[in-house]
This record gives sequence, C-alpha cells and structure tokens, in this order.
Amino acid sequence: MPKLLLILFLATLKPLPQEPQILVWELLGLTTYKNDFSLDGELSYKPQFPGVLEKLEGQEVMISGYMVPMDVTAKQYALSKNSFKSCFFCGNAGPETVMELQFKEAPGRFATDEYVTVTGILKLNRNGQDLFFTLTKAEIE
Repeated sequence: MPKLLLILFLATLKPLPQEPQILVWELLGLTTYKNDFSLDGELSYKPQFPGVLEKLEGQEVMISGYMVPMDVTAKQYALSKNSFKSCFFCGNAGPETVMELQFKEAPGRFATDEYVTVTGILKLNRNGQDLFFTLTKAEIE
C-alpha cells in the first residue's frame, strides 16, 4: 500500500520547468542557404539548417539582440544580431542574422536598436519566403 501511494503521489507531480536553451547568433550563422527562383521569377532563399538547430526546433530558447521594427502600428518586430544600420535589410549581413518575433502578448513599443533578451519557442522556416527563424510565444526578459 505505501508503494502504491508513493506511485500515485509521484504521478501527480508536475515536472519542473526547464530553463530555456541559450541561443547564440554564431550558431544561427551555421545555417546555409541557396538562392531559388520561383516560376514567376521571384527570389527566395532556401535555408539548410544544421542538425544542432534542428534539435532545438520547438524548444524554448533565449537570445539577445537588437530590436528592428517591421510594422510599429501592428507591433511586429524582428530581432537582429546587428544594429539597424548593419542589419540584413540594409545589405550588410545575411538572412541568418535576423529572426521574426511573435509575441505571446502585445509587447508595447520598442526603440529601434534597443538591445533586449527574448525567450520563446524556436521555429525554423523552411519555405524560403519568411525569415529563417521565428520565436513564437516570445517574451522580453
């Protein structure tokens, strides 16, 4: 009987929350890509993710970077390895240096190039149309 009670007690315990994995830009930089053109001539980038990133997909991660506004009125932001003047959109870096943020709750406003740490669930975008990386359920630390 005591053994059964112990098993029932252990079965009701919730697992301890795990700390998010620390994600660094150098790891994201291992992603390679090739230019691909659709039938209508539209350019897209087809990412090739390293195995270590494949294993992190769907996991909670933490990363720091610079906020880049995509659409301030819609509160859409990207996180960049570089400041805005050196980001992917300005031609001084590649698509592996920026990620889309999909916030868990409305984030408010951020200044361009505000340096923040963000946690969220890592999603790898293989379609060649979106940014290579997305953090869903993102929250500012």
